Amino acid sequence: MGAGSVRCGVPVLASLATYFGERPLEVALYDADPERLELFEMFAALAFAQNKNPHEVYASLDAAEVLEGASKVILQIDPNCALKEARASKSVIVHNEAKRVAATLDRLKPGIADDAQVISLLPKDIRVALPYYYRLDWPPELDEDETRSLPHQVLRWIRGEEYLFELLDHFDRSPLKAWLDDATTAVVVSES
Repeated sequence: MGAGSVRCGVPVLASLATYFGERPLEVALYDADPERLELFEMFAALAFAQNKNPHEVYASLDAAEVLEGASKVILQIDPNCALKEARASKSVIVHNEAKRVAATLDRLKPGIADDAQVISLLPKDIRVALPYYYRLDWPPELDEDETRSLPHQVLRWIRGEEYLFELLDHFDRSPLKAWLDDATTAVVVSES
């Protein structure tokens, strides 16, 4: 959820591209920003293909469609996605970015199955209104220059101007992959 997050999109998808679990994953991407969603869907397909990973990937602007049947949910919604989701759902636009993301999560929460494992990659101050969920302080925050340049870097990878091998190697041992194998590797957040 929030596949177009500049901070999380590349690390999450590179981690998934290097993940070979018991069986291939069906990776469903959601973001309310159609351009970012398309960019990261192309990046995911490229990363999976270059690493010869049989995961399937598809993307949708419909959060309910993406959440249907999901057994694991990664929350990485950024303020851009939250703003576009609020506009699309004709909701009140909250100006505080953390509260805007939390409001978007509240609107998306009903689509998450009760038995789904949920992990938040969001800042600590953004709570998810679920009885419990997992949380990682990962990936690290990007500075302003990194945030501005990363989408252009993704385009260079997609166009084949630069290779992904170093990037994929870097995320071969990510905290997200550890969580996929053993949820107890992440912090449990309980709202009770």
